[in-house]
Amino acid sequence: MKILNICALTLSAAALLSLTACTQGWSPQVTRINPKTGETETIGGLKEVEAGIIKAFPEIPIPANHRIDVDRSVIFHSQKQSVGKIVTSGSGDIASIYNFYETEMPTKGWTLVNGFLSSVGSLYYARPGTFVAITISQNGTRGTSVTLNIGPE
Repeated sequence: MKILNICALTLSAAALLSLTACTQGWSPQVTRINPKTGETETIGGLKEVEAGIIKAFPEIPIPANHRIDVDRSVIFHSQKQSVGKIVTSGSGDIASIYNFYETEMPTKGWTLVNGFLSSVGSLYYARPGTFVAITISQNGTRGTSVTLNIGPE
């Protein structure tokens, strides 16, 4: 019974800390363990976090005219595998971004499983141990939004 109370108190404190951080403004950060020293490191700032996402998934091409939306992207990285969701937005229509992935993914070792293009573009790629689902949609009048869900095959 005491363990449950301690857990509830810990969760409440964590929720309060998160709520406080939200009310005081949010800055993207990545926390990782340095494999050489074993110490925890935190990097912050939009460019550093975006670079960290690109480094975690070097086999995933990102259109040059798109930026990673770090507020909507999340990655989980272990020594064995990285999984996550990358969201990008930028200029270009759905068909041109679809063609970009259709051309670029095979150059990075991906095999097309299935794809279709309509009012939304969807592409599904696999390589040994990993699967990627790509969804391309119109982003209002500002171009396109791409969601890449990367996970185990």
